[in-house]
Amino acid sequence: MKAIFFDLDGTLSDPYEGLARSLAFAFGELGLPQLREDEVRAMIGPPLQIALRERIAEAALVDAAVQRFRERYGTIGLYENVVYDGVPEMLAALRGRARLFVCTSKPQVYARAILERFGFDGTFAAVYGSELDGTRIDKRELLAHALATEGLVGSDDLALIGDRHLDIAAARANGIRAWGAAWGYGSVAELHEAGADHLFHKPADVASLIAG
Repeated sequence: MKAIFFDLDGTLSDPYEGLARSLAFAFGELGLPQLREDEVRAMIGPPLQIALRERIAEAALVDAAVQRFRERYGTIGLYENVVYDGVPEMLAALRGRARLFVCTSKPQVYARAILERFGFDGTFAAVYGSELDGTRIDKRELLAHALATEGLVGSDDLALIGDRHLDIAAARANGIRAWGAAWGYGSVAELHEAGADHLFHKPADVASLIAG
């Protein structure tokens, strides 16, 4: 493989606690009904703005919810995050076998802070994320930007691995391999239906495929 792009939430780390607490804070501040656990889990993966628009009809209220969410998430919530078992070993095994990147619809400023906290900041050649103003929250556009910036042309020696259908769609739209991380928040059925080329059930399986 020439290069592998990794999703962050649900692929490298589990962000549930920080997201849930920050959403609870935002909804409480605005007097909105609190989300159930399954609703929070469903929101992990898609850009926050898009996920909120599916639940809140008023655009101004969506903007207010994003702002309140960031008040807590940007200082506390992003650190309430846990690396999945096997991820450090997977990344260590892959280093030197392919160029590694992060491609996440999470704002880049948050992604960098999270990776630095985990000690992963030197692992990846570059980190691609959206901007706080919403620029490149569409993962298809974000991946296209990353590929163009790195001078990489879609082919079988490039892959994006992620746990939700949006990751698979982004990879397929850009002509690279679409790999599903079945240990994350997307179900096996979701990843299959999105058209994943391959499913991995644990991080060690990724390293095994590349090493083999």
